[in-house]
Parts: sequence; C-alpha cells; structure tokens
Amino acid sequence: MNIGRVIAGRYEVQERLGSGSLFVVFKARERTTGRSVAVKTIHPEIAADASFCNALLTSLHRVEEFAHPSIARLLEVVIEDGKPALVTEFVRGMNLKERIKRIAPFTVSVAVDFAIAIAEALQYMHASGVIHGDLRPQNVMVGPDGVVKVIDLGIAAAIQTSAEASSRSAGRMAYYQAPEVALQGVIMAGSDLYALGAILYEMLTGAPPYPTESANQAVMKHQTDPVPSPRAANPGVPRALDGIVRKALQKRPEQRYASAADLLADLKTVRDALRFGRPLTWTPFEEPAGTPSPEPVVPASSPPDAPTVRAEGPPKADPPVRKPRPEPPQTTPVERNVYVARDDDRIAGWLRGLLYLAMAGLFLIGVFGLALWFAAFTRPDTKAFPDIIGKPIEEAQRMADAVKVRLLEREEYNDQYDPGTVYRVDYESGRPIRPGRTVLVWVSRGSRLVWVPDVSDLSAGEAEAKLKAAGLTLGRVNRETSDTVPFGCVVAQNPRSGKRVDRDTPVTLILSDGSAVVDDSESGAEDQIEHEWTIEHTVKRDGGGRRQVRIEYEDAEGTATAFDDVRDEGDVIDLQVRGLGRRLIVRVYYNDDPTPISENVVRWEEQ
Repeated sequence: MNIGRVIAGRYEVQERLGSGSLFVVFKARERTTGRSVAVKTIHPEIAADASFCNALLTSLHRVEEFAHPSIARLLEVVIEDGKPALVTEFVRGMNLKERIKRIAPFTVSVAVDFAIAIAEALQYMHASGVIHGDLRPQNVMVGPDGVVKVIDLGIAAAIQTSAEASSRSAGRMAYYQAPEVALQGVIMAGSDLYALGAILYEMLTGAPPYPTESANQAVMKHQTDPVPSPRAANPGVPRALDGIVRKALQKRPEQRYASAADLLADLKTVRDALRFGRPLTWTPFEEPAGTPSPEPVVPASSPPDAPTVRAEGPPKADPPVRKPRPEPPQTTPVERNVYVARDDDRIAGWLRGLLYLAMAGLFLIGVFGLALWFAAFTRPDTKAFPDIIGKPIEEAQRMADAVKVRLLEREEYNDQYDPGTVYRVDYESGRPIRPGRTVLVWVSRGSRLVWVPDVSDLSAGEAEAKLKAAGLTLGRVNRETSDTVPFGCVVAQNPRSGKRVDRDTPVTLILSDGSAVVDDSESGAEDQIEHEWTIEHTVKRDGGGRRQVRIEYEDAEGTATAFDDVRDEGDVIDLQVRGLGRRLIVRVYYNDDPTPISENVVRWEEQ
C-alpha cells in the first residue's frame, strides 16, 4: 500500500509501522477529525483465502463495540480492494515482547500492574462471550506512560479456518498456548488465563516458561514437562505470586483459575500487599493429589561398620548382630564426683526447662523490640492522600508533591469534567500513603462532543482562535463577495453554529471578498486593463511523493490553466501570467482531486 493512499475515502496512509504473520500495519490520519489510527491489511497470501476473510469479518463484528481502557478499540472494518482491513485505535509505544527483551526481568510491582491490566481486559472480554485465543506479549502494547492495551481480539477463531494462517501463526503462539489448544484445537477462557500465566512468568524471569529452539519442542513441553516455578528462576519473586503463576499454568483447565475475575482478585491482593507492606507468604496453588515425593538422598559412602556386598554374590557370613551398649562401669566415690562434675545431670529437669524458657523469652523480646525500633525509626512517615478529584491536573500534581507522591496520568474523554481536570483516582482520598508511591489518575480530555460556536463577522484569526477554544480545528477557507460583511471577515461557516459535533472536527469558513458593487466610472475601464501577475506555489511536503500539479487562475475574462505538470514534494513553481481586471483568483489542484488544495484572491493593489 502506497504512502498517501486514502482508504475508504477518509483514512490517509502516512507511514508503514511493521509487518506480522498475518497483517501489514500502517499509521493513517482520519481526514474528518485529524486523529491518528492504525490500519491493518491482510497479507496477500492469506487475503486470497475467502473462508479466512469471512471468518475474520464474523469475529470482528463481535468486538466492534468493545470499549475498555485496556483494550485497543476496533473503530471499524472496511473493505479495501475487495478484502477486509481493520481500522483500530492507534497506540503509541512498543509491544510487551520487545519491552521484555530490553528490560526483563521486571520488578514485581511493574509485572503485577501489567498483569492486572491484561486480566481486566480478559474479564471484560469473557463477560461478553469473546475469547482472545492468541494472547501473547506481541499482542499487548505498552505506551510510554505505562498504559497497557490488548490488541488483535477476535482473530484466533479465524486463524483456525485457514491452513496458511495457522502455519504462519503457529511459531509465535506455541510458547504461550495451553495444552488443550494444541492437542484438541479447543479454545476456552482457561486458555487465555494459561497464556496470561506464561506472560507473567516471562515478565518475572525474562524467558518464557519452556524456552526451546523450536516451536514443536515448546508444544511438547507445555504438554509433558512439570509446571515451572518463577521463584526458582528469580528468588525475588514472592511465594504468593509464584503460586499464582503456577496455578495459571496448570495443564488441566479445571486445576487453573475458574475465571479471570478469580485470577484478578489474587493479583490485586498481591498489589495491595506490596503497597502496604503486608506478607506474601500465602499461596493459591496446591500440589495436585498423587504428586510423587522426591526420592530420598542416598549417602555417598557406607559407614565403616556396614556389611560389604561383593559382586560375585551374597556374603557367606551372617550379618553381624549389634551388641547392646554396655553399662557404665562402677566407680569409686571419687570417680563418681568427677563424672558428675562433667555432666549437667546435677541440674533438675524442671529447673533446666525454666532456664530454656527464660532464654527463649529474652530472645523473643529482643527480636520484638528490634522490630518495633525498625517500624518506628526506619519506615517513612505516612500522610493522608489528598482529595484531587475535580482539580486541574497542575493543582493536583502540586497537592501530590506535598505528600511526595507521583501521579501517573491517563487521559480519557469525559462529559462531566472540563479538559485537564482529574475525574478518577486509583487511591482513596484521606487514606494513609507512604512517600515515593505512584498513583494512577484519569484526566478528562473534555466531552467527545462539543458545541460549534458562532464566528460570523469575525476576522479569520479571531474565528480560528474561537474554534480552537471550543475544541475544534480550522478547515478549508473559501471566499465570496459580500455587500454586508467587511473584507476578510466570516460570511458563513460549516458546520453551522449551535450544532454538536465530534471534538477536533474541522470547520469550513467562507470569508468576505468585499462588495461586488464597484464605481461605474472606474470598473469598466479597470476590467479592460491587462496586468502582469506573479504566481508562486511550493508543492507540499506531506509524504505523497510526486504528484500532478495543476494551477488555474480566474480574471475578468474567465478561467485559464497556467500550469499542469508532475512535480516532487518541495518543488517551487514560479509563473508569470497576464490577466484582465483588478483581481486574480488562483486555485491549485493535486492529481485528480476536484477540490483545490488552496484558493487565493490577489488584488492588483497587492502586487
């Protein structure tokens, strides 16, 4: 697909982002709103498979209405060159696989936060009756602000209908695929939870649960090898989180978590424990019944009095019989005193027990006192988290700085709060919080819909400023004569004032070109005078490459073409034309677009 191509009449392709096993991904701009989107087109080898395309359309229509902060939104499915193409929310950042390659193993808190976001997305999907089926780090995007987005929902079912698509995807899916998927081709909610367990394992250790050189070996290990422990590979993993991962990676679906909600509850418990310093010694994982116990350790050599077994057969002599331990010899009184002096038998048993208890008590008191000292003098003072809902983000940040807490911002549209205002916080106000913590806050981008203001009779600059203040953008500017509106001021606008439209919608303005009535004593003579005009145009640098450029001018005699040729981006076109009258209207067209990309009115006094 060429850069500059317009898809479905409104998405202009700007750059190629990359290529996966099934799709080629482009960044595009929606012409009506100016927002960036991602466009995914199917590889030509797979696009020829009609069954795959039909199954893909069916699956995608089920997720087209999904709206969740941890799911990249599917905006629409368009047909391009007779094949479906996906238009999705554009997510800045990198996929989780690339992030793991760069900085894994993650800290426990970061890994848990990412896993919670993915689990929340799975809970939303499963509640809607949709299984992801191809959950892996490559299908999880992480923004520069830490926002997590799950992508490529509803594609796994379509992959199963195509041998070509299955073979292309098998290599990447094998390292995160539950055993029942590879054995029986059955995709269920538990398969997504298994994949999340594998992703969490990789975030904590830097490698997938069963790292192998080939996808086939990985499939076999997922079916036969014991469930690995991330704690064994990374001693910094708490016991509770180790149990969560091992439970999610159980080979039998019934031994895993029953739902994404159950897994999410355990992950949030770990997150809260990390925040408030609670112990993480519990575990949700129980060894299945019948798990063999470890083999006993065999000593390297036998004791000196053990019988020797020869290679030629059993020993001829009977094994020696251990003799009873002889009684200690009778001693004289002097000898008895020496014997007693070397032994503790002279202390009564009950007194010895009291001494042991006293020593144990003193030890416990010392440990407890030391713990109290550390709690009182080493832990930072906690302060109440301020109420920042409804506050501008700048003021909220100052309030957070006062308690030494960092805010992590996430912008979303909200109809109830003004742009730049905090409307949701992932921490309860008034609750004690330690310095150095990070709290997630949601900042309003304003309502998705805004009212179009009335910019009539304003100058072009004033009108543009008023539109921007209302959340809109300046669109095309045309001119027409007007007997009532001063030159250069707004005659009309589209959309009209009082209408509610999407934020960032471009507004077309028509500016006054002055009165059409002229002084009869001068008009007739002036319109018959031929002037020499200079026309200059620089071809836009917009990624469109070489294009056909046509320049027309309109004078008192009519419209004529001054230039029509192919030019590169940035080329300067300098023309000299002769035209009748005191004004010239110059229009510039690119390629076969009937709408001019620019239209300028030049008066002879301005030359």
